[in-house]
Amino acid sequence: MTDPNYAAMLLVIDRSGSMASIRDEMVQALEAAIAEQKEEPGLLTVDVVTFDNSIEHAVVLGDPETVRIRLEPRGGTALYDAVGFAVQQFGAQLAGMPEHARPSSVQVIVVTDGMENSSQEWSAESVKAAVERQRTEFGWDFVFLGANQDAVLTGARLGFAGDASMTYAPAPGAVGTLGASMSRYMSDLRRGERRGFDDGERDSAAGA
Repeated sequence: MTDPNYAAMLLVIDRSGSMASIRDEMVQALEAAIAEQKEEPGLLTVDVVTFDNSIEHAVVLGDPETVRIRLEPRGGTALYDAVGFAVQQFGAQLAGMPEHARPSSVQVIVVTDGMENSSQEWSAESVKAAVERQRTEFGWDFVFLGANQDAVLTGARLGFAGDASMTYAPAPGAVGTLGASMSRYMSDLRRGERRGFDDGERDSAAGA
């Protein structure tokens, strides 16, 4: 039986060149969400995978008290490779733990501001298969947050539920509300009350 008081967050964050215009706001929004989650009851660990043409597992089972998001925008958007790698790596990481020490709640959050253009090893189909396996067999939950695209459509291609996918505007105010909505979603999930993004959150993220 897994640990009912342990939640694990995996952030998969785009650091491609086009993120430069919202880099500071995105770092602030994600760190604010982590800080809010730190205050929720129970144990939380945070993993951070950043990607452009290459992929880096920057933080492994980090203490939310000390996790900092570091983004240096560059390169292209290897979205499929990043999500596939992150899901596979994180699954292996948790599988290596004794069952009683594994988290009962696993939240994977993918944040990108562009479309796939650089992957070499993973396709949309292989990512979708990996995501659906973790969701159906192990109860993981997945969120897809995307700018400059229809995030619900892109998320669906990768196995993400429509109510957990959201389009945001690459603008400071919209990015700030994105972090708040993400944190609200995860808080509900950790309390066993999963609730997708509502119309108000979608409007705010879109800059409406």
